[in-house]
Amino acid sequence: MAFLSVGISGLILGILAIIFGILVLTFPKILRYLVGFYFVIVGIIAVINAVL
Repeated sequence: MAFLSVGISGLILGILAIIFGILVLTFPKILRYLVGFYFVIVGIIAVINAVL
């Protein structure tokens, strides 16, 4: 079951990285907000995986 949750979180993080990469290329000034938002999402996913 842990393998499945790692695969799903990896998929989510990959999709987020692609979306944020496109946004940074389009709007470079919002980089700091996207990085902060990305860290919050990564932290939430890590906590959820640790609890499960």
